[in-house]
Amino acid sequence: MATMNTDDQRRVVLIKSLRTKNRFYTMAHPERGIRNADTVPDIPSDLILGIAYPCLEDGLNDFAVIRTTFETLDLFAEDDPLRAEMMEIVEDARGNLTRRLEELRERIDAQKAFFLGTDYEEFKAYVVNMIKRGQQRRTLDSMMKLDVFSSVAEAEGYSDPNDLPYQYEFNAGIDLQEIMNYPPRPFIVTLLQDVLQSVRDDSNYRRKYLFDRNVFQKFIAVMFVNYATTDPMFYGINRHDYGVSGDKDMDDTPLYVAIRKELTEIEKQQGAVPVLPLPQVAPAPQIPVRVGWLEGVEAPETDQLQHPGVNLPNELVHEEILLGPIMSLCAAAQILQKKQDPETQRMARLVLAEAGKLVDELKRIGILSPIANNPVRQDTH
Repeated sequence: MATMNTDDQRRVVLIKSLRTKNRFYTMAHPERGIRNADTVPDIPSDLILGIAYPCLEDGLNDFAVIRTTFETLDLFAEDDPLRAEMMEIVEDARGNLTRRLEELRERIDAQKAFFLGTDYEEFKAYVVNMIKRGQQRRTLDSMMKLDVFSSVAEAEGYSDPNDLPYQYEFNAGIDLQEIMNYPPRPFIVTLLQDVLQSVRDDSNYRRKYLFDRNVFQKFIAVMFVNYATTDPMFYGINRHDYGVSGDKDMDDTPLYVAIRKELTEIEKQQGAVPVLPLPQVAPAPQIPVRVGWLEGVEAPETDQLQHPGVNLPNELVHEEILLGPIMSLCAAAQILQKKQDPETQRMARLVLAEAGKLVDELKRIGILSPIANNPVRQDTH
């Protein structure tokens, strides 16, 4: 067990990048001027970063905005000019996702960011199993309290979504046989690179079904595997962890104690982790990757992988259910703010103000985690 260095004056802090909107944990010396719950123009490149709640969850909010916007678009005629304005919401959220995933991929590849409390070997094994054998769609939807996987199966003509097990499909251009032999870290980086390629593909934004099938499912699958292979300590939902802010002393909370221990151990092991090159992936249209691509590739056969027992705390489940629609409402109000009519602008400001109050109140009464993003107060925690 690693011993605490009493001479280390650094403190665990949760910081947010204004450029990418990602939030990471790190250890910063007081002289750097970085306080807990601070925002910075960009995350300094020399810091070792910890990935835990709410990093991936923040990205999920952008996915939810895109999905609910597509659902709203179905209410308007094809020639309605409002459709073009609503697609601005999609493009804005898509830009956020691109920056988020780029930073995650690059920092993990450079060994500057690490999933905390996560067994990387097990992470890879879960993904391989999801590629080869698939996962029940109801299990995935039930855990996340969404209908993404079931809606895709329904769109493809299945009355029972479990008749079409979800199998993760890499984009064309990736040598699957090669990456199956990668150590876990380069494998995970390639996985994130594949999700990013799907986010960038314009063809995935023609309609909701394509977005759900080729983009949203992938991100949810990665989150599912991350939860399944991470110590629940790093979910950050212990009551003693609540109220992350620059004014509260968080050093002795269970989450911050665990983060400090893990980051310290990562720093000690840094020199022993090999850096392997990633495959060069040429842009290509997405095509299905089914079991036939995996001849000779063995996936672990365990009941745990077939039916992983992942039970999210209520705070995380509520966040995924509630924040997506709230963020979409805020995005629509922000479009209305651009109108020249003063009354329209006033009503848009009212909607944004009340949405912000709603999120704050949901945090106060414990339905949402205190460190969930407030879409109206993007620079506060």
